[in-house]
Amino acid sequence: MRRFRLDTVPHGPVTSTVTRPHQQQARRTALHILKQVERGDHADQLLDRVTGLTDPDVRLIREIVLGSITWRSRLDFLLNAYLKHPISKQKSGIRNLLRLGAYQILFLDRVPVYAVVSESVELGRRYGKGVSGLINAVLRGLAEGRKSVLFPDKESNPALQLATELSYPEWMVKRWLQRIGYARTKALCEAGNVRPPITIRVNQKRATLDSLIDALTTEGIETETIPDLPDFCRIVTPAGVFDSQPFMKGWFSVQGTGAGRAARLLEVTSGQSVLDVCAAPGGKAMSAAERGARVIASDINIPRLRPLLQNRARLGLSYVILASDARELPYSSTFDHVIVDAPCTGLGILSRHPEIRWHRKLDDIARMALLQREILASAANYVSRGGTLVYSTCSIEPEENEQVVEDFLDSNPAFRLDQDSKVPPTVNFLPSADGTDGVYGVRMRKSP
Repeated sequence: MRRFRLDTVPHGPVTSTVTRPHQQQARRTALHILKQVERGDHADQLLDRVTGLTDPDVRLIREIVLGSITWRSRLDFLLNAYLKHPISKQKSGIRNLLRLGAYQILFLDRVPVYAVVSESVELGRRYGKGVSGLINAVLRGLAEGRKSVLFPDKESNPALQLATELSYPEWMVKRWLQRIGYARTKALCEAGNVRPPITIRVNQKRATLDSLIDALTTEGIETETIPDLPDFCRIVTPAGVFDSQPFMKGWFSVQGTGAGRAARLLEVTSGQSVLDVCAAPGGKAMSAAERGARVIASDINIPRLRPLLQNRARLGLSYVILASDARELPYSSTFDHVIVDAPCTGLGILSRHPEIRWHRKLDDIARMALLQREILASAANYVSRGGTLVYSTCSIEPEENEQVVEDFLDSNPAFRLDQDSKVPPTVNFLPSADGTDGVYGVRMRKSP
């Protein structure tokens, strides 16, 4: 085992952009969000609801919330060295307050330690007598590196070592080690801890990529092109991008590169019909509509359909939005193309949604695979003869991907992998290997 002093903890991939003193209200809001996330809520949805604070404070909240969630396992391991009772036994408020303080001390260069400790102590007063003293002692000890820590040893327990140092559930790391080995698992874990940039797709009905980039540059927003995605660009300086004229005019929509690569499986032309049975938040359906297809976008989750409704007007698109269970579709007609962007464990998008790693359990994989099979079997009934069926997930687990498709093709001889195009019929990306989200997708064609 190697020794690791707390005062020499290396900064992870998440770095601070905070350049002003922290406000107690920002920390209080961050603590409230962390407690809700621990109960099962989604961090991005909670962060999007933050109002009434300055932009720097909103950025601070986002930074310390997502950082504390991402590095939770590592933070807990280090904090336990200073606690008489492990952090798992502490009250939720105390536990998450310690995590917030530890993250700022260990990962944010521009945050004064005295401010972190002082405001954490003040917030701790609400949790009872003696709590402020506990928080003060633990965070000061952590900041000063008063103790040495023995991390788990790679040779004797590689799963526990990676799970602790890179902050993942041990069951998840064990699965990856068995399938892809130590080096690729480590790279995969590291990739999941790097917050991805914003990527956008040009709305081809209103602009070209060149005109979009020029307009954003005029407003001081720097971009980079993405070689294998000619209608995408990466936002280098994101401040103000959603207040820009190109956004207001509907020249682009936000879409991850993984989803964009999966969307290329759908080869649609103007006038063709498309049914997207798990459409929310709508990237693939909107892309098809931009190319002139007649689109029905359906999803069982009514709140998640809201972006489709909002973007329809902003982007100047035409498509039908319908709330429906993909296993019980209400249609009597068939479609040229059917999309199943299936609900999944989301283990390919941990960099965007770090709380997923703590919310998921091992048996979720089998549970989601069963649901995916049911949805795919239902959606297949609505593919026209000669039409295509596109299945995709943002998971990297074979049980949700290859195994679902193999079983479907075995049971449905009318469908086959579609080899009739220059676009390969499958995509399968690991975040670490391809610099993108983990994504799987396949295009199948129904016999004429």
